[in-house]
Amino acid sequence: MIRLDETLPKGERMNRLSQVNHVSDLKNSAPLTCVGGDAVALSPTVIPPLGYEQVLRNMFRSAPLGVYQTDLAGQPLTADLRGCADFGETCAAHSVGYLNPQERKAMAVSFQGAMESGRQWSHQFQYRFADGAVSRLHAVAAPLRDGSGTHIGYQVCTIDITAEHHAHQELALSDDRHRVALDAAELGIWDFDVVANDCYFSPCCYQMLGYSGGQMQVRLEDWTNIIHPQYLDNARRVLESCISGEIEKFELEFRLKTNEGKWHWFRCTGKAADREAGGRATRLAGTLLDINQAKLMEHLLQMEHGLLNLITATSPVGIMFIESDGNTTFVNPRAERILGLTKQQMAHRETPVIDAIFSVECDCSTGFEVSLGQILGQGRCLLQSCFVFTRHDGGRAVLSISTAPFLDPASTVSGTVVTLEDVTEQKTREQVLADNDRLLRETQRIAQLGSYVLDIAKDHWVCSSKLEEILGIDAAYPKTMQGHFDIVHEEFRDQFIDSYRAAISNNRPFEHEYKIRRHNDGEERWVTECCEMTWDAACKQARMIGTIKDITERKAAEEAIRNLNDELDRRVIERTSQLVAAKKEIESFSYSVSHDLRAPLRHINSYSSILVEEYGDSLPDEARYYLERICTASNRMGKQIDDLLALTRVGRAIMKRSTFNISQVAADVVEMLSEESDNAPEFVVQPGISAYGDSALVRLVLQNLLGNSVKYSSRTSLPRIEFGQANVAGRHAFFVRDNGVGFDMAYVAKLFQPFQRLHGSEFEGTGIGLATVRRIIERHGGSIWAEGKENEGATFYFTLSHPRKSDLGSR
Repeated sequence: MIRLDETLPKGERMNRLSQVNHVSDLKNSAPLTCVGGDAVALSPTVIPPLGYEQVLRNMFRSAPLGVYQTDLAGQPLTADLRGCADFGETCAAHSVGYLNPQERKAMAVSFQGAMESGRQWSHQFQYRFADGAVSRLHAVAAPLRDGSGTHIGYQVCTIDITAEHHAHQELALSDDRHRVALDAAELGIWDFDVVANDCYFSPCCYQMLGYSGGQMQVRLEDWTNIIHPQYLDNARRVLESCISGEIEKFELEFRLKTNEGKWHWFRCTGKAADREAGGRATRLAGTLLDINQAKLMEHLLQMEHGLLNLITATSPVGIMFIESDGNTTFVNPRAERILGLTKQQMAHRETPVIDAIFSVECDCSTGFEVSLGQILGQGRCLLQSCFVFTRHDGGRAVLSISTAPFLDPASTVSGTVVTLEDVTEQKTREQVLADNDRLLRETQRIAQLGSYVLDIAKDHWVCSSKLEEILGIDAAYPKTMQGHFDIVHEEFRDQFIDSYRAAISNNRPFEHEYKIRRHNDGEERWVTECCEMTWDAACKQARMIGTIKDITERKAAEEAIRNLNDELDRRVIERTSQLVAAKKEIESFSYSVSHDLRAPLRHINSYSSILVEEYGDSLPDEARYYLERICTASNRMGKQIDDLLALTRVGRAIMKRSTFNISQVAADVVEMLSEESDNAPEFVVQPGISAYGDSALVRLVLQNLLGNSVKYSSRTSLPRIEFGQANVAGRHAFFVRDNGVGFDMAYVAKLFQPFQRLHGSEFEGTGIGLATVRRIIERHGGSIWAEGKENEGATFYFTLSHPRKSDLGSR
């Protein structure tokens, strides 16, 4: 047996099975629709006519239904069951229509699959006839078998469903429009059958509450149970009123519990759809809308309004609303405090308050002050402009004012919002800062000092104008770290770069003196730079803050001082060599005095004594007198030589300084003098006095001063000698005071000169003692002076140097 799928391509087989022909019943002339290829009339001998077939023919003749049988190749086996006598001739007279090629392929695949599995094939498709008519057909095909069960063809049934298809499309379009509209409105629908107590809710109702379809029951009680208790009684009362007929429709807002357990706001509208004769509703219908977001927005708007009122009431900035006629309709408390006026006082002013607020800048054309009212009348907007206002108490306030037009819903300017700040203190601080900045610039100019701040992360530094002048740079110069290095003189650049980068890396201060080469004129200048690292509040951004001072003049002065020091060193060397020579001469002189002069004096004194002792009786009195005078003179000269040697030894002695008890030294000297004197005076020594110096040399000073006091007070009836310490002209000085013969202050300058004496031969002495004292005091870095009066005594003051810190540390 030849099968359809083996002899023809799949698409051709489907095309042949799906071909639809319009034929006419010869008896009724009614058009018939056939599927299965060309309509061919079969011999009555193929399928014998039976009474049952006639019944079927009559039944199909009255219905728009075509039933055919085809062989495996798609060729008809029988005529239409409607009973067409000349079926083949009539079919030949009609043209065959066509399927959509794309749809034909899919139909062939599904048909082949159904037939191979022995199932019935059913499909709807669109068919275009040769005359252009388009119909919607529904075809059903099933395998056809003979008495032995052999597959001999197909049983095909077609029905024209064009009208039903169009009606279904219209209904689907209407439903889709209704669904889209509800989805767009996010509106749920409910329908309540009062009698059956059954309520329908659309899927949107469940979605709004977070439930899936069927998750909630459809009874009204299930929905009323999720109404917030606060609104439940009212909802039930309104629903009963609508059912009873008291109201026709209603609208409620309440909160419902969602599937997540949260309370959301909803708006429910409803009305009676059907009522009984007595007026009681049997059916209610309505909508459900989620208004939770709107309620939240309403709540936020209320909060925003309250917050706005709170902000204006507590704002640190004054806020006013000025109408176009100049009246002030709103003033917050801060504005009242700034202006010193309440809103009522502003309303009762003869002139609007804005006309009493004047700009600090005068009108260039007129030279007069411009008020805030005039500026607003010109329609100008301000941004932090400076104004002044004189308060009722006479205080003058500096105001920073900004304005903005206020638009009503019609976008028409209905007034102006004015914000004002009291910047009196700020302006005062700004003036102080400006004065300080000017003072800093002047200080830097006078001190030849410039400053800079280097942002290390951005590699950029800003500097003062004085620094630009020192470095010879302008605003266009690249103010980077490398730009700073480039100005450093070539001789110092490498060392400077290493030291500067090390200071940044180690976060330590930097100080350096170096030469620069000015950028604009190439002049070489000496500068000293001091800087250190600082950090911002977050310890993230590092900055180098430093100063650069022009020290060219100082360097020139140092060079001059260095040259002078060199010259002084040279002179010191020369003087030192001279002093060495002089010292040698003094030592030679001392040696000569101590040896060459003493020997003749000893001979003179010895021979004179021998003459007096051995030949005194034979010598005349005058000769004996002369010999005694020679002995006395030679003794005096020996004493002078001893004192002169002592003076030279004082200049050559090595000093050993220390802190000692000078009161104890004075007491020892006093004890020695008391033993040597026949008429010992009264000594008064102040105890507990300390001094710093060479104790041996200071002892020699006290021996000379106290010895002189004993000598020159020896002719006083009650001699008194005192040693102590006193504050003289702001200095702590030691003193030796006596009540002896004193001296004339006119000759005080001769006291400390060698061999100078203010008294004659009545008092012994060589005039060397006070010169020795002055030499010792000067070697100690101190000073000595005397005060006296004839026959009223004398006082000698002297000071010693204070110990140095190094000397104190060594002790």
